[in-house]
Amino acid sequence: MWRTIFTGGRLASHWNTSSRPGTNSGSNPKQLYRNPIRHSSLLSSVAPCSQIPVSTIAPSPPRRNIYKRDARQLCSSKRWNSDLAVPRPASREQEYRIPLPEWSSLEEEEEYQRGFFRTIENGQPNQVMEAMVDPRSVGLVGALAPTTFIEILHLLAPSHFVEPYRDLHHTLHGWGVLMQGLQPLEAVFDEFTRALLTIMQYRVAAGYPPQLTEYTHLLDCARAMGNGPLADELWEEMNTNNIAPDVICFNHYTGAKVWDHCYVGKESYNLRVLPYSYKKRRMTNPSPGWRGFGTAANSVRRVVLDVFSEMSQNGLSGDEQTYINVLLASARVGDMTATKNILVTVWNVDVDAIVAASDHSSLPPVTPYDTWSGLYPTERLLFAVAHAFGTGNDFQAAMKTVDFIASSYNIHITDKVWTELFERAYTLSKEHKRRQAQDGRTGKVSRETVHGMFQTMTEEPYSVSPTLQMYRFTTQTHIMDGALEKCKEDMRKAYDILSETRTRRKQARDTVMRCLQPVFESMKAPPSEDKMTPSRRVKYQRDNCLEPDEALFQCPLLAEAIHTYDLLRLEVFQQIYLMQRIAYAVVKRKFWKDTPDKVWEQQERPKLQEEWKDFLPEHNAYESTRSYREHESGTVEFRGQTNSHSRYMSQHGRIHARRLPDQAELFQPIEEKVLDDRIFWELLLRDYPKLDPSISPLNRLYTFQLEHTPELKEKLNKLSTWVEYPEEHRLSDKNNPAGGFYGRIHALELDVDPRRSVYWRNGSPWNV
Repeated sequence: MWRTIFTGGRLASHWNTSSRPGTNSGSNPKQLYRNPIRHSSLLSSVAPCSQIPVSTIAPSPPRRNIYKRDARQLCSSKRWNSDLAVPRPASREQEYRIPLPEWSSLEEEEEYQRGFFRTIENGQPNQVMEAMVDPRSVGLVGALAPTTFIEILHLLAPSHFVEPYRDLHHTLHGWGVLMQGLQPLEAVFDEFTRALLTIMQYRVAAGYPPQLTEYTHLLDCARAMGNGPLADELWEEMNTNNIAPDVICFNHYTGAKVWDHCYVGKESYNLRVLPYSYKKRRMTNPSPGWRGFGTAANSVRRVVLDVFSEMSQNGLSGDEQTYINVLLASARVGDMTATKNILVTVWNVDVDAIVAASDHSSLPPVTPYDTWSGLYPTERLLFAVAHAFGTGNDFQAAMKTVDFIASSYNIHITDKVWTELFERAYTLSKEHKRRQAQDGRTGKVSRETVHGMFQTMTEEPYSVSPTLQMYRFTTQTHIMDGALEKCKEDMRKAYDILSETRTRRKQARDTVMRCLQPVFESMKAPPSEDKMTPSRRVKYQRDNCLEPDEALFQCPLLAEAIHTYDLLRLEVFQQIYLMQRIAYAVVKRKFWKDTPDKVWEQQERPKLQEEWKDFLPEHNAYESTRSYREHESGTVEFRGQTNSHSRYMSQHGRIHARRLPDQAELFQPIEEKVLDDRIFWELLLRDYPKLDPSISPLNRLYTFQLEHTPELKEKLNKLSTWVEYPEEHRLSDKNNPAGGFYGRIHALELDVDPRRSVYWRNGSPWNV
């Protein structure tokens, strides 16, 4: 049985959308008008909304403005029409059908209903999401009372499904994630968005169009994912249904526009504001790496200011997050004067005076706000200031302004703010080549500043716990300084962090096993009357085990334990990935300032290769300068089974462990090389062959990393083909020096349309 919903209908028109940006761009949206209020290039006129006289607010109904998706978004979104992209729902000109469940008996239906409401009552977010999305639940979801549905919807929060994965993927390169068979961050966003929109389709089909609370939650999800086009769809739908947004809605919408495409792909590496980036982002059809928020005619600042004006006209008072979004939007387009004006107008924070002053005593006091006021600054403002001035190439302004605001309002500088400041300091201290060399001189920070900042934030009174990514930054800085001994010291400290995280993962795995114990007990075979040795008893149980009781898998404690373990497993993967990059960067270094060349090549480098064997590929090569011997140089190559592109490098089923150098025997591990978790779960299936790894929530244990499909392997083999263009060709190195990889993609005919993005995904998006 099917229930048909026509997507051209009033209530269902936009719920047939994908998490992919602009997937409905092929339609003909109605012409929408813009706010006629224009803004000056500066924000000197911006004042807190609380200062607007009440008499200036017209009593007429609030005027709603919708900001049409510009040509830039529509054109760039066509990249998603690739055969490599995640499948999308039907376009709005088509219809989609929701199948109604067919029950074999009334008892079966009642049993499912009891299980559904039991899951809702337990409140475990992953189980609730699965129960709500299940096609058998379409009638149950539609029959929920509005207040009950809202409470359930709040369980499906981005803080649980999006933000932990987003933060862990921040330090992972997308190509490395693909090669390792891990689930890309885009796929995490896709699954979450698709599930939310499916649930909303069920409600719309039952006659419950989304109201303000539902839209607020969905906009919050779009903000957390940095999905501006999805936020545009939701905003347009609110206008269609005559739903007036509140301040939180406005904040979520502008937040989604400011952080559009800032968490995924090459875009996450291109947040610095430079003339080159400004030019790339102003294009109507931007290249991969420059999608998302725009500049010039596609300015994100103009859109955010229009939304801010509409909010003021509707009589709504902006809060801290409102002005943070305006501040960030100005910083995105490089208007640092407007960014500073916002801080002066709202909080009386004069950035120029702060940078010029030697201490805070000569500075004017900040604007006093009660702690309960919506304008009282919090950690969010500190992070926004650090990010805005850090990406705006003014690290001194970022550091001093954060310190001034924190001391003036008695705000604790959290680890998140310190991490952002440290990352921006490291980025501005790096040495660049070719075109980036000119950009690298903008806002240049000395490497001594990076070292000094690391020491400051890790000592009293801040006592920030260093992360492995921080040690990667310090190690790279030591490499640029040519300080081998400091590199070795930081690498060992970084390994201690990995070892600690692995211990927490082991504890989480033990918790999962304790939660699975009732399942194992239900699978035990009847005891045999014959006397058996322990090994034969294990074989007997394996050969005669029973089917598990599937009801035991619905335990909320099991689902929560697996979710916690899954995040720790990803964190361990992230830290191993970073350790591999650190180790390889140190070993391939040609020379050091604090170590003679002969000592480096004949003593120190072999020791490092022994110590970090598990983090280096077996097959690797490095150049030998041999400056201590005249006319002797070349390449030293180690031939092994694995290389830098291999999935498991030199692990071979055991954990990565640091080796102790200068021991009586070679390759002595500092800790026991126990089986890796991947092997542990495979052995569990061998002991319990009736255990179905595809059943939820066990499927999360067995889909962490998947093998490449033949289709992807074929395309990866194609990418190994060397491609050269004639000098006169538009894609040659001479005419297009920055497009080598994408030029190869084009030459190998892996793109039908050159505007398409390179995402190797199909119906199973991260297992292609």
